[in-house]
Amino acid sequence: MYSADQRPDPNTLLKAARREARGCLRVFLGAAPGVGKTYTMLRTARERAEEGEDIVIGVVESHGRADTEALCDGVARLPLAPLKHHGRTFYEFDIDAALARRPSILLVDELAHRNIPGSRHPRRYQDIEELLDAGIDVWTTVNVQHLESLNDDVARITGIRMRETVPDALLERARDVSLVDLTPDELLERLRRGKVYIPEQARAAMEGYFNESNLNALRELAIQTMAERVDADVKVAMDADVKVAMDAGGRAGPWPVRPHLLVVINGSEDDVSLVRAAHRMAERRLAVWRAVYVDKGIASPEQQLAIEQVFSLVTRLGGDSIRLQGHSQLSEVLNYARSINATTIVVGREAKRRWWKWSRPLAQRLMAHAEAFDIVVVAKGAVKQRANSWRHGWKLRPPQLLATSLAVTASLGVAVMLEPWLELANLSLVFLVAVLFSAVWAGTAMAMFSAIASFLVFNFFFTEPRLTFAMVERGQLLTAVFFLLVAVVVGQLAGRGRRRLIALRASRDQTQLLLRYAEQLSTATDSASAAKIGVDTLVQCFAVPTVFIESAESANEVRVVHALPDSVRLDMAAKQAAVWSWQHQKPSGQGTDTLSQQAWRLIPLTVQGEKVGMLALKLSESLKALTYERESLMDTLVRQLSMALERTRLVAELNTTRVSEENERLRSALLSSVSHDLRTPLSSIIGSASSLIELKPQLSDSDQRELLDGILSESERLNRYIQNLLDMTRLGHGTLKIERDWVAFDDVINSALKRLGQSLKHVVVRKSWPPSLPLLYVHPALVEQALVNVLDNAQRFSPPGGELSIKAHFDEGDPATLVITVEDQGPGISPELREQVFDMFYSGGDGDRSAHGSGLGLAICRGMIGAHGGTIMAGTGESGRGTAIIITLPLLGADIRRSDEE
Repeated sequence: MYSADQRPDPNTLLKAARREARGCLRVFLGAAPGVGKTYTMLRTARERAEEGEDIVIGVVESHGRADTEALCDGVARLPLAPLKHHGRTFYEFDIDAALARRPSILLVDELAHRNIPGSRHPRRYQDIEELLDAGIDVWTTVNVQHLESLNDDVARITGIRMRETVPDALLERARDVSLVDLTPDELLERLRRGKVYIPEQARAAMEGYFNESNLNALRELAIQTMAERVDADVKVAMDADVKVAMDAGGRAGPWPVRPHLLVVINGSEDDVSLVRAAHRMAERRLAVWRAVYVDKGIASPEQQLAIEQVFSLVTRLGGDSIRLQGHSQLSEVLNYARSINATTIVVGREAKRRWWKWSRPLAQRLMAHAEAFDIVVVAKGAVKQRANSWRHGWKLRPPQLLATSLAVTASLGVAVMLEPWLELANLSLVFLVAVLFSAVWAGTAMAMFSAIASFLVFNFFFTEPRLTFAMVERGQLLTAVFFLLVAVVVGQLAGRGRRRLIALRASRDQTQLLLRYAEQLSTATDSASAAKIGVDTLVQCFAVPTVFIESAESANEVRVVHALPDSVRLDMAAKQAAVWSWQHQKPSGQGTDTLSQQAWRLIPLTVQGEKVGMLALKLSESLKALTYERESLMDTLVRQLSMALERTRLVAELNTTRVSEENERLRSALLSSVSHDLRTPLSSIIGSASSLIELKPQLSDSDQRELLDGILSESERLNRYIQNLLDMTRLGHGTLKIERDWVAFDDVINSALKRLGQSLKHVVVRKSWPPSLPLLYVHPALVEQALVNVLDNAQRFSPPGGELSIKAHFDEGDPATLVITVEDQGPGISPELREQVFDMFYSGGDGDRSAHGSGLGLAICRGMIGAHGGTIMAGTGESGRGTAIIITLPLLGADIRRSDEE
């Protein structure tokens, strides 16, 4: 058992598990080009190949080195795939050939390589990730300057910023990292001999990037990276995050249980460098880290996009990110840092020093209020970026500027009219109305503009000397200054309230949308209706063509279930992207790292690894940028649709299982019934017939007559049973047709009694109905068969000499309905079984031991009577004894005729 401070970190264990799962990655790490990474990889591969390992070269960049090419001889090699770009043919690594070949170990050189446009992935490391996910072991090479988190450090050291970077998470995923080291003197000697570049390039390299100081620094970075990796391998299980509650005598948190870094970004151009530095710091301290941004509601779309890119970088580097809402960056950061038990807050150095207390840099304010945290201030990035001359959120827009100007002008007119009756101090309140209007209608920026404009107008027109900006009277000066201060504060407060109101409205609208969406999905009965709801909602939210794909096994087998608009179609490139996403269960297309040049984004829908469908959204036609909020909304809608599709799939499987169980039950009941109801009359018929044949001379006329009557009775019984089976088959398949005709009720009853014949000898039949009953507009044969089944069932349970009554009358509540009641004096049916007796094969007995028939009679009656628009139910006789079967039939022939025609 682990104590609270010894429990392993699940995230670390997961990272270790990922190294062992799927394909394994081995990275040959070097400090600079030419140290021998590719040579070492090939030499090690040849040794493994000689031991019988299946090793294949996917791509090797030899740069014309003969010794490197010599090591490739004798090792299987995949052909490169030709790609045309700008009229030229290039040759790139063929990932499809590698997936088809599936060697034990695949050599793919230059991890940071950028693929030619038109390739499946823009970067080679993404090709390697797909190979690893497919279960193929990959060996690759990379230089330390290409690691994402070291990009700024390398730029400071060498003065050159690398464009091709590799996420550090890929290096963490590697099972083995081998450092290929060479001293700077040896590397420079290789350059002079032309073993790295041709002589002309070698001289230029030694004068620039490959000077001794740069090589020493890069070598130190490589060794440090390798040391951190070895340390991470030793400490694969870290203490889990512990949030310690303060007891009565304890100290308020945060408590330094384990290193936990919180990096604060603010939407500036130095956020990328800040995040990279925080990642390196967290790696060195083996600390958990995350980035936080406080959204005050004033960021422009460009700034929001920059923040999203920084969050994406944080994710690639293995950190978490969160966006907080609030107007005070300091309080929101401190509260969140305490809630996650952070130990260190990392901030960037601000562009220029400000001396007012309320506008001091965040680092100074944190040091003044955050005594429990370590505050780290990171230097600005190596490359100087253009400073913002105006806050992103305070862009002046012509319509708002015009409205604000009109408001100030209107205030001036009102003030001129009120000047004879109001003092100067009270007159300033008129201009304060213009400030409030500007803040509520156009935001804080326009409120500040309105405050300054009102101050100038007030000064110019109403203070002495007039029509100048000079003020000579102290009282008027104080009035104008206080007006300006009040206007600025009121404008800020009103603008802040406006931003909060807009955010609350957006949150309310999104909440209502999600509630309606969830409600609609909860009522979806099948996958097609759920898919339609999902597509319609996505089109409503994002205003782009959307397609739901049921499956995409191949480009020719992309099954589209629902599309909006109906005319939209997927092109072949989109279908190929859909196939890739379906097979790998990863998004592809626009806005992703795979096939990003596509106009569509393909999003596979999975629940616990089960594929339930796929969505295709044509984001290239979106009129709005896909911000963090819109991206989150899309993820939420997609996730809810996935769960709804999984629910409908499970319901369908459950219904299929129930139908299978019901079919199995019916099959067993049918076999049991057939074994009894066919065998019993046949046995009686055979026995009577054989007695007549063999013993006829010895039998009297009465005995022969009795045997013949028995043969006739059992034959009629057998005929009724076969007729019931045929009728139930027609009812089950929906092929039972109603051919109505006019028939007298007396004729139907008498025909049914005649058919039962000998079966009714042991009971007394009593009939009771008014003579004025109208003709019935029914299918005579079906109604007669239903009555035969009801009467036969009643006589079976009636005692010898018992009374069987048939009654008919008009329904008191509906005179157009005929009520037929058949009562017996049998044991009756308990209330809980009165509905069950109309189920197929329910006979009240146990299988073939039942003496009461197959259990089909009443079930057929319900189907036949229901086909006429009537009902049938079981109850208790009038005397409280026996069973009463109550049948209702409609009498209005004209209405029934119209209903049949419809």
